[in-house]
Amino acid sequence: MADKKMKLLIVDDEKDICKFAKLLFKNEGFSTYSAFSNTEAIRIAEKVKPQIALLDVYLKRGRSGLDTLKQIRNIVPSCKCIMVTWDKTEGKVKEAKALGAVSYLTKPLTIDQLLKVVNRAVKGIRKRG
Repeated sequence: MADKKMKLLIVDDEKDICKFAKLLFKNEGFSTYSAFSNTEAIRIAEKVKPQIALLDVYLKRGRSGLDTLKQIRNIVPSCKCIMVTWDKTEGKVKEAKALGAVSYLTKPLTIDQLLKVVNRAVKGIRKRG
């Protein structure tokens, strides 16, 4: 589905979620990277310049996923950032969108949901050329 070169960064403090998402998208043809904290996510973003990022809004250590979103968008302005969280509050959704998130998904997620939103981001990237 995705180009082999399409780079996806997964940021979540729950290692099982990162492992699952990394395997799912690797099987879909993505180059996948995972981070468990803001610091690790920023280091990876600077190194690999991902086209897409799946970001948990609430990270247990360090800065929040919204801070991570801001920083990644500063490093890679074209990165399509997708927020993932349990928090359905309208204020949080608006804040994420204002910071440049292209989608905001709430848990529990389905595999179909994840694939659909990431593939929509891929189509947007391909259109842009």
